[in-house]
Amino acid sequence: MNHIALIRSASSAVSKKQYNIQEIGMAKELSRLGMKVDVFLISDTGKTYKEEIKDNVRVYWLKGIKIPGQQGYYKDLKKILDCNEYDMIQALDDSQITTVLVSYYCKNRGIKFVLWQGMYENYQEMYKKIIQRLFDFTLLKILKKNTKYCIAKTTSARKYLEMKGFHNAKVIPVGLAIENFANESRIDYRLKLNIPEGYKILLYVGKVEERRKPIFCLDVFAEVKKMYKDCCLVYVGNGPMLEETHSYVEKHGYKDIYFVDKIPQKELSSLYEEASLFILPTRYEIFGMVLMEAMYFKLPVITYKAAGPLDIIENNIDGIVMDNFDSKKWANKILLHIKDKNYFEEMGIKGRKKIINNYLWPHIGKMYYEEYRNIIEH
Repeated sequence: MNHIALIRSASSAVSKKQYNIQEIGMAKELSRLGMKVDVFLISDTGKTYKEEIKDNVRVYWLKGIKIPGQQGYYKDLKKILDCNEYDMIQALDDSQITTVLVSYYCKNRGIKFVLWQGMYENYQEMYKKIIQRLFDFTLLKILKKNTKYCIAKTTSARKYLEMKGFHNAKVIPVGLAIENFANESRIDYRLKLNIPEGYKILLYVGKVEERRKPIFCLDVFAEVKKMYKDCCLVYVGNGPMLEETHSYVEKHGYKDIYFVDKIPQKELSSLYEEASLFILPTRYEIFGMVLMEAMYFKLPVITYKAAGPLDIIENNIDGIVMDNFDSKKWANKILLHIKDKNYFEEMGIKGRKKIINNYLWPHIGKMYYEEYRNIIEH
């Protein structure tokens, strides 16, 4: 039985209850296919601990030191790796100190190393740009020297790797774990939020941060509301721009906007099924787990042409991909949805079919399993 490790190098914390963690979904499917998998994530408690997920799947939640630029250093990682015998170790994204350290660790021990790439453009913030330039001038050379195998989550990520000097990257998308919805808790969100009967629900789910353009999302809804009164926006999420977003609503007097701090995954299905349209105006989206969730529940989606949406969605067939951030143009597209119910219902059906046939872990997991076995055996 092959034993592999999947390491999330960055210091961004993830929640077991609110997030569809890609590495765990992958590990479960690889285990079913006959691999032993250890997943390494930043700790959600501030302490290092181990969690047995199922047979042959362990998650190590690592206490880490956060370094500017979403970097993370995990002092317990090497000690845990030393206690196991791995056939292959995979680390996430090129611009990470931990990824470089893991590549060096593997090279010295003759372990197959895989660079798993989701990031598809250089950082935009000035301080991160400076950190990345320093990284590219120094550590990137080491990483390229140590890396023979690359897997990109999207075609955009593969192009990014080629720009950085990594070649022969294979594109394998990320899968959706629907077991998170298996033991769903049915919630009547119209009743809970006091949404008027008959109102169309426009839904956003995600972090409230600059790249997801929360202010733009509010402006789009305001434009829709001018032309169609019987609708509301349910905005689910928390993050650094939440207070600013609330203030913006109050300042402009926007009505029928319902903020929900967070919802456990087991309750999200009720909201997906109740909503009429999913809005994700994200400038930067590595893949788009929430898009796949919405599509799985037959909810039509409208989003921006970021990396994940470009690969997942066939524009105007199983979703809408916009090439601008013009609130009136977005609003007009949404109004088409309201006017042409049959067209958008068909879009939702096609979206669900695509996810079920192409993006669930039983399908995607086989692709990773075959690629990993090929890497290990050669």
